[in-house]
Amino acid sequence: MLGKFHLFFGITIVIIFLLTGQYMHHKYDHLKDMELMNRALFRAGHLYILLFGLINAALGAYMKSIKNKVFNTIQSFGSVSIIIASLLVIYAFFTELPTETIERPLTRLSLYMVFFGVTIHGLISLVNNKIPTSKNQ
Repeated sequence: MLGKFHLFFGITIVIIFLLTGQYMHHKYDHLKDMELMNRALFRAGHLYILLFGLINAALGAYMKSIKNKVFNTIQSFGSVSIIIASLLVIYAFFTELPTETIERPLTRLSLYMVFFGVTIHGLISLVNNKIPTSKNQ
């Protein structure tokens, strides 16, 4: 169930990526006359949205349900972290840009959160594959 959510959520985030491209084109004339730092930050924020959408879609496409309740709970915690990070990076795109400084605390937090969530999923997958199941015994 969570895997399907990640897949559809990821596709939705990729669509939002396309819409933020249109937003930059229409509201900021495709960033043509923008100061270079703000232009780079806008593009980076835009690409982060795509990255988070692809992470969700890929996770949803390959996520397996885990029988172990503890691992399943930990995996769900990682998923929640990724989902919140995805929403946060979209929010940060609209609220932190354009800026007078290079600091973007919400974007930074969202990157740490997605790193945390992906790491949890990776570790749970590794550990789960190492534990013998009743079929293997």
